[in-house]
Parts: sequence; structure tokens; C-alpha cells
Amino acid sequence: MHLSDGIFIDLGGTLRLEIKDAAFQDAAKRELHALVAPDIDVESFYNLITTRFAIYKSWATNTRREVGDELLWGLFLLPEKDKDFIRKNCHELTYRFRRTKGRRETVPHGVEVVRTLKERGYRLGIISNLIGEDYEVNQWLRDEQIEDVFETIVISSVCGLRKPGDAIYRLACDDMGLEPKRCASVADNLDTDIPGAWKAGIGVNVLYHSPERKHVIPITDANRPDYEIRDFRELLHIFA
Repeated sequence: MHLSDGIFIDLGGTLRLEIKDAAFQDAAKRELHALVAPDIDVESFYNLITTRFAIYKSWATNTRREVGDELLWGLFLLPEKDKDFIRKNCHELTYRFRRTKGRRETVPHGVEVVRTLKERGYRLGIISNLIGEDYEVNQWLRDEQIEDVFETIVISSVCGLRKPGDAIYRLACDDMGLEPKRCASVADNLDTDIPGAWKAGIGVNVLYHSPERKHVIPITDANRPDYEIRDFRELLHIFA
């Protein structure tokens, strides 16, 4: 008997890694600047956007809410810009802004692992705190040829809910018609991922020690995982 029926996998820091690349990031800043064409230089513009984004991120974290691309740029990041411009370009703006943070690559062995889990009969989904709606994620799924692997993709900027709130997990379970206790979560953040999953009643929590971050947050009863892994292939031993 399977340990779980469904497995929900996080994106940033888990199934996808952010790779720092100065040349790539500098080019992305120039692309973002060129799209907006502001009356200030590239670095001044980028500093303005990142300052505004920090304010937005604080709001999102405190409220456990997320907005879509149009509201992100129209209300928070470029409120002075023409609304028609925002409406037409909001997805591209978010895509270019995310690229300023680094290249995103699938975790080593990630494709192999998720395909194998599906072949073993597990039902797979994605739950992720992410700006960008479906624009970038759908392209990545097509590029990796794994769009058929996941039954549901619950992104905070689409559903409006964020971890560590438990509602985003319940939504994903409802989408797949699964009981939370028969589901597992694979994620990398002790602060946001595991507490919400526990509160939602997710039965199994796996912590991936991502190369993106060091876990400086202590493990307590509120965020203690059932399993810890450092290589994605270890999931195939847990979910045999």
C-alpha cells in the first residue's frame, strides 16, 4: 500500500532552483527597463522596483494573500504607468522581473523522479507561492515535457492564497478529490511550507534541503518534517 495517494511538490527552491548568474541577471534588468522605458537609468529603475516589491512582499506575507500580475504591477510596482500598458504587458513584466533574480533550472533528477512517481501510481500536484500566474510555469512544463505529470497546479498568484496558510493546501486537495491525510508535501522551507501543511492535515511532510538556502530556522514541533532529503532521488525510496 502506498504511503500516500497524492504528492504535492513545491516549485521555488524545490523542483526548480534559482541559479545566480550576473551576466544573465544584468541582461534581464536591461530587458525589463527597455520594456517599461522609464525616464531613469537601468539601476535606478531596478532599485525602485525592488524597493516597491519588498513592500508588496511584506504585505503578502502578513496577509497570506497574493495578487495576480495585473494588480501586482498596477497597484504595487508601477502604479504611475498607464493601465492599458499594464494590462497588455503584466505577464511579460513579471517574467522579466523574475529573471533579474537568476536563471531557473529544474532540480537535478527532478524530471526523472516525478515521472517515476507518476508511473508508480501516485497522483501529483504542485503547490507554490509564486508571482507570475501560469505564464512561466506552463512554459517550463512544456520545455521539460512534464505537463502530463501534474493533475493540479495551485499557484498563489492565481488562487490568491499563500503558504503558510492552510487554505492553499486544502484547495489543492479539493482539486484532486483527495483527503489531506492521504497526501504528502515535498518542500524546502521550514517557515512557510511545513506549518501550513500540518495545519491542513497533510499526512506526510518531506523537507528538501535545497542548495538555495541554509536552514537557520530551528526545527520545532510546529515545523518538524517526517523525512529530510538532500538528493531528489531519495523520494523514490520514501514513496516506493
